Amino acid sequence: MVPGPVLPPSGGFGPPPASYGPPVPPAQPVAQPGPPGQPSLPQPGQPGQQLPPQWQPNPQPHPQAHPQGHPQAHPQPYPQPQAPQRAEPNWQALADRNAADDKRRRRLRALGVAVAVVLVGGLVAGGTVLLTKGDGDKPTAGPTASASNRPSSAAPSAAQSAAPSAAGTPGGAPDDPSKPIWEAATDPAPQDAGALFSALQVTVNGATWNRTFVSLDSPCWDGNSTTGGLGKVLGDQGCQKVLRATYVSGDSAVTVGVAVFDHKIQAETSMKSYTGHLKGAVAPGAPAFCATPGCTNTHNTLGRYAYFTVEGSAKGGDTADAAATAAAAGFGEHVKGQLLQRAKAASAAAPGAPGAAAAG
Repeated sequence: MVPGPVLPPSGGFGPPPASYGPPVPPAQPVAQPGPPGQPSLPQPGQPGQQLPPQWQPNPQPHPQAHPQGHPQAHPQPYPQPQAPQRAEPNWQALADRNAADDKRRRRLRALGVAVAVVLVGGLVAGGTVLLTKGDGDKPTAGPTASASNRPSSAAPSAAQSAAPSAAGTPGGAPDDPSKPIWEAATDPAPQDAGALFSALQVTVNGATWNRTFVSLDSPCWDGNSTTGGLGKVLGDQGCQKVLRATYVSGDSAVTVGVAVFDHKIQAETSMKSYTGHLKGAVAPGAPAFCATPGCTNTHNTLGRYAYFTVEGSAKGGDTADAAATAAAAGFGEHVKGQLLQRAKAASAAAPGAPGAAAAG
């Protein structure tokens, strides 16, 4: 009896019909049974086996089974961004550039020093030329105060207007001609208004001015010779007396005055607080002028003296007069000249000075 074909396990389809080819030899492996409820499929690619058309394997690859029976998706990886590549600096070029900058700075610094040396040398040379100019190059000194309400601080100082003297200092250097009247100890001349303002006529700006009155007022702060607070300013610095003289030309009048101190420092300090002005000095019965603030006036110092002018109308009042105001600078120069004459006389009378024995 020939044994029949072996039947596949329950649930299988068995071998293909004879029309699909010869039966599978017994030595060939049998298809493994699948999970329950599903037919067992022969392994594709085995020789001698053909599958029915409805069971041809899908040419698309099957996803691999997950251990739990679910397909595992393999997502496509996204391209990862790459960090930009930083260019490496050219260290040699930077070093060369720094060296060139240093060299340029050193060159500019050296050029600046050279220019400064040239400028300083030029200034020193120019100053030397100015200092070595002779007396023939000096302009003639003259009145510089203008006819205005400004104080006489704009007038030339004694050192500018007086001719310099070569005596009294080593090497023949010019000396201040007002030095003998810097203090009372070296200025023994009496303080007398008539002697100080001895000129009976003075010519200023082409006009002749006649002296009409002189006065001496002491103390300085009593208000007889000053107005507007000037007396207190003078008294605070130890002023001793005020000498005045009035000159008249037509209807214009000018009063000049000198305040006497013990030392030049007192005179100069008093003018730093200058206020008000000198009063016009008038003869008894004459109209008073410039008795209160309102007239033009000037002030200055020389040695231990402060000197002033006040300009107004000979008809009286406290208003300015054009001709008198224009003559203010000339009268200031006249008073300063009188004080320098006192200094010259004091210098000649000083012990050891030439001519001192003859004067005695």
